[in-house]
Amino acid sequence: MAGCLLLLASCAPKDGIRTIRATTDTEADLGRIKEIDGPVTVRLLVRNDYPDTLHPVELYTPCRCTKVHFSHDPVPPGADEVLEVTYNPAYRPGPMMEQISIYYLHSPVKVRSLVIKGEVIGYNHPIEEDRPYDFGEGLFMSHKVLGFGALAPGQTRDVFFRHGNGNKRKADIRFEVPQEWEPFLRLRQPGKMKADERDTLHVRFTMPEGVDTVDFWVQPRVNGKPTREKIRIKASKK
Repeated sequence: MAGCLLLLASCAPKDGIRTIRATTDTEADLGRIKEIDGPVTVRLLVRNDYPDTLHPVELYTPCRCTKVHFSHDPVPPGADEVLEVTYNPAYRPGPMMEQISIYYLHSPVKVRSLVIKGEVIGYNHPIEEDRPYDFGEGLFMSHKVLGFGALAPGQTRDVFFRHGNGNKRKADIRFEVPQEWEPFLRLRQPGKMKADERDTLHVRFTMPEGVDTVDFWVQPRVNGKPTREKIRIKASKK
């Protein structure tokens, strides 16, 4: 794939979709993309510079963040192949670069590749987006139940959950594990978190001997106060 960047034209037609004319095997620069504005769609025009007709049959993009609509219609020499590309910048701040590969049959080339690139300008998402459960006292969590599934006695399994301090000031967050379960459930205490700070916790559970089912509660505390919701821990004997 050629590393050069060659944009021959860029314009905004009546339908509001910006059109970029690019050459084969090139990088199409989408520029600065604001994450808060959601998915961005552009129309790429790629000229068939080969002496014979192209017959597109398939298109591949490795990332689910990039969707491409294209036509299976033959592309005569000198005509444009039109790709309508939609890129979703959600949770992808920073530089972006995604490849698009078009495959052909009975054509002078088997595959042509394009790269779209740009810079995603991120923003601070509301805490409820990926930590939807309000436990009270400003604590937001991604889970209410941590299920460890079926485990053999002595077997260990790890899970992860997200939490965040939704308060406007610092908060000391702790998770109070029942004393009898402390040897079997291990997790790092968040401790003091800044306002709107978010983190992910690794929780490790080991199935005890002589127990068929596990079902108990962990009490979160914020600045020493218990939250109105608790975390439920569940597991069963394999």
